Amino acid sequence: MQNQIKTQTRLAFIQFIFSSLFTNSSVEETTSDFENYFYKLSVSSIEQKKETPINFNKNYFKKLTKNYDEFVKNNNIEAIINSIIKFERNYENWDHINKSIILSILSELEITKKEKVKTLLNDYINISKMFVPKKDLSMINAITDKYLSDRKIL
Repeated sequence: MQNQIKTQTRLAFIQFIFSSLFTNSSVEETTSDFENYFYKLSVSSIEQKKETPINFNKNYFKKLTKNYDEFVKNNNIEAIINSIIKFERNYENWDHINKSIILSILSELEITKKEKVKTLLNDYINISKMFVPKKDLSMINAITDKYLSDRKIL
C-alpha cells in the first residue's frame, strides 16, 4: 500500500475513533456509516484553494477498526494510560481528539510488526500535528514511548 494512502487511512481511523466516542453505535455500524459517508467526500483546508477527496484503503480501515474494537473490549484503557502518566490530567479528562489519537496508535501497535513501529509512530505524529498543540503532542509521544517500553515492543 502506498504511504500516502496508508497515512490517509490512519487519518480516517483517527476521525472514526473521534466520531465513535460520541455515539452508542456498534463499531461495525459506525465503520459502515463512516465508509459510506466519508469515503471520497471532498474537503478543503485553509491552505488549499481546491477541494480534495478523502481517500483511504477500505480493507486496511476495516482491519484497523476491527482491531480497535477488540483492543477496547479487552483492555482497561483508562488504567493503562493513567498508569503511564504521572500528572494531574487523567485520561478521563482529556480532549476527545487526544483520546482518539492515542487509541489509534495503541490499537494499531497491537497488529504492527516490530520493524514497522517507527514508521507507524512517525506517521501518527505527523498527522497529530494537524490537530493538537505541541504540548499535547509531547504528552502523546511520551505515553507511546512508555507503552512501547512497558510492553517491550521496541
